[in-house]
Amino acid sequence: MWPVLPLPEECCQEAGRSEGNSEACACNSLISKILCELCHYLPASACAINGLDGLPSEKWSQLLNELCNTRIPTLFCPKIVLEVLVVLRGISSQCQRVSDQVIASLQLRHRQWVEHTLRSRQRQNYVRMLSSVGLLCPVLSLILLLLALELVSVHAVHGKDAQERQQYLRFLKLILQYTENLVAYTSRQKNKWNEAVSLTRAVLLRIWTFSEKKQMLIHLTKNTNKVDTG
Repeated sequence: MWPVLPLPEECCQEAGRSEGNSEACACNSLISKILCELCHYLPASACAINGLDGLPSEKWSQLLNELCNTRIPTLFCPKIVLEVLVVLRGISSQCQRVSDQVIASLQLRHRQWVEHTLRSRQRQNYVRMLSSVGLLCPVLSLILLLLALELVSVHAVHGKDAQERQQYLRFLKLILQYTENLVAYTSRQKNKWNEAVSLTRAVLLRIWTFSEKKQMLIHLTKNTNKVDTG
């Protein structure tokens, strides 16, 4: 989770108004729907969560660790499995870059705000950043959860035919492209926070559509109710 730094009241009010816009609301609705679907494939210890706020941040970390500690055979992996693993790793790396950038920007802008060294345009950009961060944090958490679940089920890719495998790889590469764009948009040089929200809504729609069609690897696993993390 990203640090929550104390803010002046006027800044909080402006950020709160921005969070209530239609695009952010649409994103939050999609996040809830996607998470509701993923919950069917979580370990029993977390299956009762309801929304991204349903578990404390430390529990989310515990859940991801539990999934990532699942034993996955990697000896003599077929090419398609390795291709999937490469893309999953790429997405994870880009998420880490986004997180590092956002944390650094939040800390810098907060210090400048407190020291009254922000120009008018920078203050406006800071408000947009705060509004966007409130959305991007749960989105990245959702993507990491999706990655962990797909990683656990990676060998299920054999259950897809050649065309379905290519469709699945394109889906993963779409998410990879999103995270790469997010790295650019959240950089200190660009600060395209509104664009990041628009981009986020588009990728959430694609994830939801793919999930609704039961085309992810978790939908192909033999145990259709829960991931075996034993």
